[in-house]
Amino acid sequence: MKVQQEVTAPRPGGDATVRPSARLPVRRVLVISHTYVNPANRGKLRALAARGLDVTIGVPQHSREAALGRTIEVRWERQNAVEVFPVPTRHYKDPEAVLFSRRALVALLRDKRPDLVQVEEEPSTRVGQQVVRIARSLGVPAVLCTRQNVDLPVPLFTGWRTHRALRRLRGAIAGSEGAAALVRRTVPDLPVAVIPQLGVPVPTAPEHALHEGQAIGCVGRLVPEKGLDTLLRALAENRTVRWHLMVVGDGPDRERLERLASELRLAARVRWMGALPPEEVPKIWPELDVLVHPSRAVPTWAESSGQVVAEAMAHEVAVVGTSAGATPEMIGDAGLVVPPDDPAALAAALRRLATEAARRPFAQAGRARAMRFFSDDAVAERTLDFWRTLVVSG
Repeated sequence: MKVQQEVTAPRPGGDATVRPSARLPVRRVLVISHTYVNPANRGKLRALAARGLDVTIGVPQHSREAALGRTIEVRWERQNAVEVFPVPTRHYKDPEAVLFSRRALVALLRDKRPDLVQVEEEPSTRVGQQVVRIARSLGVPAVLCTRQNVDLPVPLFTGWRTHRALRRLRGAIAGSEGAAALVRRTVPDLPVAVIPQLGVPVPTAPEHALHEGQAIGCVGRLVPEKGLDTLLRALAENRTVRWHLMVVGDGPDRERLERLASELRLAARVRWMGALPPEEVPKIWPELDVLVHPSRAVPTWAESSGQVVAEAMAHEVAVVGTSAGATPEMIGDAGLVVPPDDPAALAAALRRLATEAARRPFAQAGRARAMRFFSDDAVAERTLDFWRTLVVSG
């Protein structure tokens, strides 16, 4: 029996206290992804374990950290009922060529005997295709999590392998409606759920540091498609407003952007933080009143997740984003959305949020939205619901 379930809108998540169910059709799961090399990203998996599941994470034994370029070695551990299993890899310094040791991956699947394996790598990657292929050969249902929301031209053979990997799946989880549309276009009958790959921790009582003026933040790689130049031009229009900007991130566009800030006579009001280790990023939220996510859409890229937007909302930071990519799906009606590449519209949105009284309703609505749809518990609950339908239907 084929299940035609499409979860296209977020559902309310469960709370942190969940009793294991004796009738769970999914008991043992294996999740494979380089994303979980960073322990801070494992909140969803800990929430799944709290629901009575036996959760194992397969991660590359060695990997290269994108932001800081460090080589990371992962060791076996069991933390909060989640087992982390490092799998030997080849070509780990090249994301396009990396592969797991086939022998180690087969041994892991045979040892854990999961009811389901979820691979959180793009279907076009060699490692994603490898995991799906081996799971199928061992008779384990496979689900793939994808965030790609732009249809990129690829060589004919690469496209054929991607389509074959998708056809081998029991179901797919897409990080946005755009990503889901690409999957459905390739495999129309495949069950697809629109769920964020990662949840966000929601603090019990967000902290807010005292400061003067409007504290604005922008977090992300410094590349043209992130649109920081649009934000700088918008702030130049708001020169008479008391504000300061914190830029967190680094990248090849930094020199041009610093030069632009100087040309616009904004340099004294912009603080360039550089790339921060993941564990340091939560420390910036108490310092901010507004997060701006000014991404633009280009033919080869669109914002695929808006994870930083959800984190900001969870910490009661008002958010402003553009209508490009997945950002509007994250913000919903809990923030302001403006057209990309429109400094005047962005400047007007920031003026609208210039006072604490004006920001408060958006900050509170954003926190409520994050708790309901994007918390670790909410994402875990929606993921588990989808897995159950796939296992029962199989």
